[in-house]
Amino acid sequence: MTLQDLGWNDFTEQAWQAQFSSGNLTPGRVCGTHRGFYSVWTESGDIEAPARGKLIRNPDTRPVTGDWVALESNPPTVRDVLPRRTRVVRKAPGEETVSQVLGTNIDTIFIVAGLDRDFNPRRIERFLVIAFESGAQPVVVLNKADICPDAAERVSEVEAIANGAPVLLTSALQQDGIDQIRRLLKPGDTAGFMGSSGVGKSHLINCLLGTDEREIGAVRDSDGRGRHTTVGRDLLMAKDGWLLMDLPGVRAVEPWSQAGVEQSFADVETIIEQCRFRDCSHKSEPGCAVAAALQSGALDQQRYDNYRKVQADLKKLGKRQEEKESIDEQRRRNTSRTKRMKHS
Repeated sequence: MTLQDLGWNDFTEQAWQAQFSSGNLTPGRVCGTHRGFYSVWTESGDIEAPARGKLIRNPDTRPVTGDWVALESNPPTVRDVLPRRTRVVRKAPGEETVSQVLGTNIDTIFIVAGLDRDFNPRRIERFLVIAFESGAQPVVVLNKADICPDAAERVSEVEAIANGAPVLLTSALQQDGIDQIRRLLKPGDTAGFMGSSGVGKSHLINCLLGTDEREIGAVRDSDGRGRHTTVGRDLLMAKDGWLLMDLPGVRAVEPWSQAGVEQSFADVETIIEQCRFRDCSHKSEPGCAVAAALQSGALDQQRYDNYRKVQADLKKLGKRQEEKESIDEQRRRNTSRTKRMKHS
């Protein structure tokens, strides 16, 4: 395979020429991670290599699936990570205030949602925040159309919140609508697939690849949810020449920054800008455009409530980040003071 087959483009070429062309290094793309070692595609074949310690210790430079990297040859080692054209990032699960990069250098993110009892437009909105923030093109895939009698209405409902992102209707079980996805991708493109457990993502991916690459889990009758069958983020090659990254089923959809909110909730923010007062609380002030839009039905109450919840989560995250930075700074000062005392 050539580098172009693996997704190499003008952006990557410029980054390589600016930083690594003069060294005795080989470009490669991370296609999987396995217990401290990275599987890397190169023009000369697949390589298993560890990364330098300084890369691993820094969450911002730690290699992830999709990264383009510079490889030392003897012994094979990931020396550096090239600048990322796009990156899918969210708040890491749990209480710790850190980000989690799910994948990088993705061209199109397919957000898969099931048209069963677990269908949730509010969750789709949160996925859209993450997708828009990444810099990739979001596409919403409404799967399980075969069990939804009002599928067309669901499509219209999601189109109203997708802010221009395409909304596709599929049935992986009956293999309907699969070609719609293929038509959006060309050789060398990288597609990322994300969604909650039980939405049929693995089944959809198997249809696209024409294989049984991904294990398919059962869905509970009680709530329509499934167990997580994808645990890795391997990069796979489709027969049509594009690349596919299966992102693990996401339990908690927690955005990391404001960037995606501005695009995903652009309609809400446009209405807010029309309020008479800049510091309007959108409760009882005169000239509140939000209150008027909610009353007229121009703004859906549940969509607005979700917007406020996302903003509240990000505000809380920002406060915790500030607290963490303050603690880290105090630790650095204490360490520096201790070193000075030892040498005095």
